[in-house]
Amino acid sequence: MNESMGDKGQMLGGSDVGERELADLRAELDGIDDRLLEDVRARIEVCTRIAHLKQRYTIPVMQPRRVGAVHEHAHRYALDHDLSPQFLHDLYDLLISETCRVEDLIVVSEELRTNSVPAENAGPDRALTERIAADIGGPSTD
Repeated sequence: MNESMGDKGQMLGGSDVGERELADLRAELDGIDDRLLEDVRARIEVCTRIAHLKQRYTIPVMQPRRVGAVHEHAHRYALDHDLSPQFLHDLYDLLISETCRVEDLIVVSEELRTNSVPAENAGPDRALTERIAADIGGPSTD
């Protein structure tokens, strides 16, 4: 018989138990997703600090050796944890691409600040550019 007792003592069929287990697993997955999203946000925030440092010391934004090291680390991790190396490579390509986009915005924001151009002229990423400009003390539209 594929039944068990529910929270209130009623008999539950197999599909009810399965639905509850599925809901529990989805709740667990939602928690993991929340942590993943927070970690992505934190990673980008650290990268903005790196970009400001590069800007301050005129270090080139693109660091091919660093990109290679990040990919190599992800590749080793994939092999050690029975994950797809290609998946992690593609994931890091996305993360690195977004980091480069944000670093470019920081450079633009610095140029706007240096040239006293309002951040409203920053184009489609205006909100992020304004936030970055505010962080570095540059002009904004406020």
